[in-house]
Amino acid sequence: MTNRLRLLQLANGLMYFGPLLAGLGGFGWRVVPAFTLIFMLWLVVMRPGDWPQTADDWHRPGAVPGAAARLAVQLLLVVVLFGLGRGIGGVMGVTPVMPTMLPVGLSFLAIPFARLIWNPRRTPRHSGQPSADMSATLAGNADRDMARRMTQPLADLSPEVGTDQIAAHLAALSPYLSPALLFQALAERVQASDAPVHLRRALILQATDGRVAEACHGQAAPVKALQAAQGDDALLALFAERCACLLRENVDAWGDCPHVAALERAAASAGPQAAQALRDLAALNLRLAPLNGDGRGVASRG
Repeated sequence: MTNRLRLLQLANGLMYFGPLLAGLGGFGWRVVPAFTLIFMLWLVVMRPGDWPQTADDWHRPGAVPGAAARLAVQLLLVVVLFGLGRGIGGVMGVTPVMPTMLPVGLSFLAIPFARLIWNPRRTPRHSGQPSADMSATLAGNADRDMARRMTQPLADLSPEVGTDQIAAHLAALSPYLSPALLFQALAERVQASDAPVHLRRALILQATDGRVAEACHGQAAPVKALQAAQGDDALLALFAERCACLLRENVDAWGDCPHVAALERAAASAGPQAAQALRDLAALNLRLAPLNGDGRGVASRG
């Protein structure tokens, strides 16, 4: 499976290289729709389970907006790669002459190449037991590997880096990594006991982002952020401020946020400023709690 994963990454890189090469060759923006179509075709061929399978499925709420969102992401990715190629060509003062079909063909060939590596609809069996779909496993591994590589520059920053610069790094990564995938990559890095403070701060910023709250609903992302903040008053205060803003903007995030008892325990071991911020968050949490059968708010969750 390791070899297949590497080949899949190679095919993916080949597809990305097409618009980059087109930009380097000085082609006009008219080639962008062609690459966008190829990128969408990749998603359809390699990840068919992500798409509605029948006409009725397309009529379900969220089906068309979801497809439109994928199209927008692929278009943005193509534009970024194409613009990057033009920028490299401009800086180097080099515009290689090539036929238009060369970069377009390279991107398109990535699809049959990847399809030869694995069958996204096949469920292989081992030892008589059904395994998870290999395509989902390979794609998931490739996504996680890409996310880890793309967050490495953030991990290499000095621990003293400011919050604004960390937020800028996260914003720069957002066109390439989904909110959930970026959060998962940061969470994996922060699991280490010696995780630097700037990575813990990045996890707090990401976990309390409204887009992550929607994409990771039910995964208690803010709870993991509170755990990452433990032992550092500045991080606890940042978490309390960010989580309070999240709850005010999206009350549906209440179920994923730390319960009142957990916030009180954190406040008990924190300095005065962080403790007050956590108690204010606990009070907000209590006010927003869903009503029980008696019409009273639920004070905490287990």
